[in-house]
Amino acid sequence: MKKLAPPEYVIFDMDGTLVDNYHVHIDAWLAISTKYGGPTSREAIIADLQGTNFEICQKYFGPTSEEDAERIAEEKEAKYRELYAPRIEPVKGLMAFLDHLKYLHIPMAVGTMGTKKNACFVIDALGLHPYLSHWRSAECVERGKPHPDIFLECLQPWEPLHLERYQLWVIEDTSSGVAAGKACGATVIGVRTSKTDEELRSAGADYTVGDYYELLKMMG
Repeated sequence: MKKLAPPEYVIFDMDGTLVDNYHVHIDAWLAISTKYGGPTSREAIIADLQGTNFEICQKYFGPTSEEDAERIAEEKEAKYRELYAPRIEPVKGLMAFLDHLKYLHIPMAVGTMGTKKNACFVIDALGLHPYLSHWRSAECVERGKPHPDIFLECLQPWEPLHLERYQLWVIEDTSSGVAAGKACGATVIGVRTSKTDEELRSAGADYTVGDYYELLKMMG
């Protein structure tokens, strides 16, 4: 395999990319959805689990006011943190990969459609602050993925001009996230925590990896 040259910037998604927590979000949404009269199966939760929490509430509960959606979403996120706090850990090889990027002086950011509280929860628990230039959460944008807004927001502090595709990596784990990364002109690397190689490549991923040790090996 041809060696994968390092990029100039890297933006990570968070859920499913830094931490393999997709199943915990499903568990939390299932508990809250059942409580408030929404879908009561994991299959139905998974089918519509993309976008902002406001967008998700519209799918699960029908027309929902911003106030009610915010209240429901806050309860769900608190449930998620309660379930995940005792067992949170990084995706395999993540810390070694971050160390390698830091050694190469490659700026890193996180762009997540999770909430600010959830981003702080993960970044603090994993000790990621020394690695990150900055991070952005759902509160920073109006549109969720597959729109590229969150990644474009991450690019602004760096002010990169006329980036070629190979110069920016977006690392993602979902089809909508891959589409968002491609829409902002990045090389997208899919992490196979929640989707298969075929699913990620069908969405536009340039490469897929099982974990970050595999990505390090691809970089030589």
